[in-house]
Amino acid sequence: MARISVIVPVYNVEDYLGWCLDSLSAQTCTDIEVVCVIDGATDGSRALAGRYASADPRFVIVDQANSGPSAARNRGIREASAPLVCFVDADDRLVPGACERIVAAFDETGADIVTFGATCYPASAGDAWLVEHLSPRDVVYDGFAPDLVFKEMSHPFSWRTACRRGFLVENGLFYDEGLFLGEDQAFHFAIYPRARKTLLLSDKLYDYRVVREGSQMDRLARDPEATLAQHVRIVRRILADWEAGGFLRRYPAEMVAWTVEYALVGIAKLPPAPRDRLLGELRQAWLGHFSEGELAALGLPWAAGKMVDAALFAPERFDGALGRRRGPEKDGHRTSLRVRLWIACEALGRSMRQGGLVGTGRRVLARRRKPEVF
Repeated sequence: MARISVIVPVYNVEDYLGWCLDSLSAQTCTDIEVVCVIDGATDGSRALAGRYASADPRFVIVDQANSGPSAARNRGIREASAPLVCFVDADDRLVPGACERIVAAFDETGADIVTFGATCYPASAGDAWLVEHLSPRDVVYDGFAPDLVFKEMSHPFSWRTACRRGFLVENGLFYDEGLFLGEDQAFHFAIYPRARKTLLLSDKLYDYRVVREGSQMDRLARDPEATLAQHVRIVRRILADWEAGGFLRRYPAEMVAWTVEYALVGIAKLPPAPRDRLLGELRQAWLGHFSEGELAALGLPWAAGKMVDAALFAPERFDGALGRRRGPEKDGHRTSLRVRLWIACEALGRSMRQGGLVGTGRRVLARRRKPEVF
C-alpha cells in the first residue's frame, strides 16, 4: 500500500506536465500513489498523463468535467488510497527526496499537517516577499496558537502542505469549490485551527513555477479589481468558518488585522468607484460578525485601526491618501484627515514591507502613541 498520495489537478498544461510527472516518477520514496485528476482538459494533457499511467502502475488517472482546481483537489482526496496526501500543481515539481522527507516527518512527529518550504522557479522570478513566505522555520505546534496563521510562514500555497487523509475526511475539511482564487488561504485557515499537531519544516521540497503565461494567476495579476473582489469573498468565507468553529471570538483582533492587510490595503488604492463598492462589501463582511463598537474596541495596531475606522465611517478619507490627490481642498479639516490617513497607509505599507503587520507570517506592528482624533 502506498504511504502517500500525490494529487495533481490537470487542466491544459501539456507543455509543463511532463516536467511535473517526471519529478514524481523520480521520487526516492517508491511507495507513492500519483492521482492525476484530469479536470476537463482539452489539450494533450490527458493523453500525456495516460502514458505515465500505462508505464507505471503508481499513476492513477481520474477524469471529471471541468470544475476548477478546488474540485479537482477534493476529488483527489476522495480517490486517494494512501493515509497521507499532498498536492502538486501540474506546472511545478517536487524535489527527488520530497515524499521520503514528508513521510518521515509524519512518522517522527505524529502530526496531522506538515507544511514545508519551496524554491522559486526560476530563482530570478521570486521577489523578497515570496521567498520569505516560502521559507518556514522548523517548529512544532501542539494544538493551535494564533501565531501559526498570523506570524509563521505557514501560508499561502497549499501545494506545500501535506495532511493525514483521515484528518481531512473525518473533519470535512475540503477545498471551497466556490473559490477560484485564494482557495488555499481558506483551506489553511480551516485546517490549522483543527489540527492536533502541526509541523513546519524548513526543508525546501518543492519547485514553484512563479509565472506561467495564460494561467489564472497570470490573468488576475493584470486585474487588481477582480483580484481584490476575490479577496473579499475569501475574507467572508474565512470569517464564517472561524465563527462556526469558535475561533473568531478567541482571536478577533488578529483576524481583523489580517483582513486589513489581505484586502483593505489593496482596496484603498483602487479608483473611487470600485474602491467604494469593495469597501462596502468588506464592511458587510466585518459587520456580519462584529458590531461597530466591537470593532472599535479590538485594540488594533494603530495604522490598521485607523484604516478600519475610515472604511466603516468615512471612506472618502481614502481619496488622495495614496497619492491620488485631485486638487486643493477647501476644507482644511478634511485635508488634515487625509494627511493622517496617508500616514496610516504609509505606516501599514512600511510594516508590510518590513514584515511588521499581523498577516501571513508577519509580526504585529508596534503600537505607537498617535493622536486619538482622526
